[in-house]
Amino acid sequence: MPPPDASELDEEAAVEAAIAAEAASTVKLPQSEAIMEAIIRSSKPLNIGPDDSSGALFKRWNLALQQVSDALVPYFWCRWLSFGTLVLLFAARVASIERHFFAAYALAIYVLNQVLLFLSPATEDDGLPASTQCGEYRPFVRALSEFRLWCRGALATVVALVATYVDDLDIDVDGAALLFYFALLFLYTMKQQISHMIKYRYVPWNRPKKKAYSKDPAMDL
Repeated sequence: MPPPDASELDEEAAVEAAIAAEAASTVKLPQSEAIMEAIIRSSKPLNIGPDDSSGALFKRWNLALQQVSDALVPYFWCRWLSFGTLVLLFAARVASIERHFFAAYALAIYVLNQVLLFLSPATEDDGLPASTQCGEYRPFVRALSEFRLWCRGALATVVALVATYVDDLDIDVDGAALLFYFALLFLYTMKQQISHMIKYRYVPWNRPKKKAYSKDPAMDL
């Protein structure tokens, strides 16, 4: 019997390799189907992107801040009494050391800017639809909420109070001149704000909604 040549041996090896691959695929097929079914039934999103640990940390930090702010919102008087206490402590500190007048001036300018945002409507860039000329009731939407005004003012006061303990941040200025400049700036900005309110006919609070007139049935003839 003549020995098989190389072509026949290669053909037999290819057939055996094909049979082995088919057997392996038939064995792994149920496993792959089970994995796909588990993926389909799972309610959690697959993390197939890059691992963004910094983004997850930022989201957790925002969530924690949101929970703290939600817990503090109902305590209106406590929040503003604490802010007033901080302002008194800062004023007493500046008056006692008779320095850091520029820090006080910067704090006053910042708080004034935030108060102007609090008094301004959020729809100012859209032509102020808060006007009620057509008789339609539209609530006043502030550009800065009351809670954000308190939060920013309290944080700014704390920063200014800490700055009074750093001598390198003390700028040699005339405190009386800064007080005079701030008084002029306050009067000018308040005049502009009131003129703006008169021009567009809005007030920085929500007026009570007018009740619809109901006709008394007894007046019908």
